[in-house]
Amino acid sequence: MLTRLACAATLSCAAASSSTWAHDVTADPIPGLPGWRMGAGLALSGLHASETIWPAARYQGVLGNGVTPASRRGGTLEHATLDAGLRLNDWLGATATLGKHGSDRAHFEAARLETRLPVEGDWRLSLGRDRVPMGDGVTGAGHFDRFALPPLAKRVMLGDDWIEDGANLRWLAGNPDGLVQVANLGVWRARTFPGAASGPAAPAAHVQLDWPDWRLDLFAAQARPQGRGTPVVSSNAVHSHSVPDCARDLTNLVCFDGRSRLGGFNLTWAPHGSTVQLRLAALLQQEHGRLASTVGWADYRGQTQAGWLEGIWRATPDWELASRLERLSTRQRLEGPGATDVAAAAGLVPNEPVSRAALALAWTGQTDLRLSLEAGQEQQADLRGRWIGLRMVWMPQGWLTGGW
Repeated sequence: MLTRLACAATLSCAAASSSTWAHDVTADPIPGLPGWRMGAGLALSGLHASETIWPAARYQGVLGNGVTPASRRGGTLEHATLDAGLRLNDWLGATATLGKHGSDRAHFEAARLETRLPVEGDWRLSLGRDRVPMGDGVTGAGHFDRFALPPLAKRVMLGDDWIEDGANLRWLAGNPDGLVQVANLGVWRARTFPGAASGPAAPAAHVQLDWPDWRLDLFAAQARPQGRGTPVVSSNAVHSHSVPDCARDLTNLVCFDGRSRLGGFNLTWAPHGSTVQLRLAALLQQEHGRLASTVGWADYRGQTQAGWLEGIWRATPDWELASRLERLSTRQRLEGPGATDVAAAAGLVPNEPVSRAALALAWTGQTDLRLSLEAGQEQQADLRGRWIGLRMVWMPQGWLTGGW
């Protein structure tokens, strides 16, 4: 059987003086010179939503991880972090970040060692837990961002954020006028979505290209999840950060074994001296393998495409207006004796595109502090949800520092 869900693209705009707000989670916490530093982050919101369950528990026609996100209605702790960075000498450093979302348990978002390799050029090898590099515009969208909700693309394809254990080799250009500025090549355990509790390591690559007024980030990754579980639509799955493991229990799960390819780009236009900046970002995920549950099995091919168009206008040195438009769509094909039942259990039918629009007016007159009023709407078919509210983001990057 065949199901379809439409396509996506998005645009983002931010003034050069305010662009750091979209990139704080991507900043290197390890000091450049021997010494230490501590930083923190706090995002709070008080939001009113038209729907009883908000954000939406899950989207029709989308496989994803099927897990209900934490409620964001009313006053909530969006995200809080405490991080530390240490550089022992010119070639060895380390960092760790402790994070907390709402009532969830605190967890390590990063814990890695980094060494500068003794070769020509700036080559760095990192070992440990970190965000898979996808470029500032994609990696930085979501936590401590200008908007309350992570992009649809990241929620559906990455479970909001892709944090993994692994090894990453990074090259940094010594010439700021060069076209290629950053390159990453990593191998990750892929134990979080879109990976699974079982399966081989996932390779991932990223490159950043800069030229006057423009920046382009490209990335690609591939995972081969085995027994990756998605709760069936009737199970009312609770909020969780782990991927259900079909090797332990098949009850109320649709299980995927196969290959998951992910790629995307971020294109930023930031004219020198301008009060306007634009961003276009998109992700594409292709999966093929076997989808099975207690009601049957089917050969599965799915394609999810989504993106966002974001714009930011800095009206005055202390005020900015930001907008984000999003769209997500999918296309799937299931063939096999249980295709119809499996598609229904996984919530792949009916299949309609998802769209979202948000507008935020923010005051940024104090260093490290952002206060904003935000309103938005999300729609899939006849289901429509609206929200409005206040947010505060505080990120003292250089909270405590020292050297030797």
